[in-house]
Amino acid sequence: MSGPLVLLNAQSAVPPYEQIRVQLRLLIACGQLAAGTLLPSVRQLASDLNVAPNTVVRAYRELERDGWVVTSARRGVLVAELPPPMSEQERRQRLEEAVAELLIVTRQLKLSPQEVYAELERQLGAAGTDDGLKEDKDSFEQPLALSPDLPAELRRTARPNS
Repeated sequence: MSGPLVLLNAQSAVPPYEQIRVQLRLLIACGQLAAGTLLPSVRQLASDLNVAPNTVVRAYRELERDGWVVTSARRGVLVAELPPPMSEQERRQRLEEAVAELLIVTRQLKLSPQEVYAELERQLGAAGTDDGLKEDKDSFEQPLALSPDLPAELRRTARPNS
C-alpha cells in the first residue's frame, strides 16, 4: 500500500483508538490487508499518527479481541488468517449497530439517501465480490424492511435509480 495506512480526523468526536480500529478492520474486511500481513509496530504507528502509544495498543487489543489480528511476541501484530466466526444473531446485531451508526453520521453530515446509496455502491464495487458480498445487484432492488423509527427520508423501500 502506498501512503499512510490510517488517517486520523482531529475534529472527529470519535476517539483516535476507535478511528484506528475501524479503519484497520475495514482494510482487512475489504482484503486490502491480507491474512498474515504485518501491521506497523505500536511505536511506529503512534509516531506516524502523532498519538500516544497506548492509543495504538488499545486499537490493536480490541482488534485482537474481535479476531481481526493476532499478536506474536516475536513478529508483532499480524492480520488474522480467518475472519472471526459469528452466530447469525451476532451478525444481525452487528449489522443493526452498523446501520444505526451510518444513519447517525448521515444525519450529522446532512447527506441525502442518494448520496449514501452512491457511496455504498462505490465501496462495494471497490471491494469486489467474494463470498460475503452478493454479486446479484438486483438484490439491492428488493424492498427493505426498515424500522419505522427511522427518519422518513431514510425509510425508502427501494434504491433510487442511478
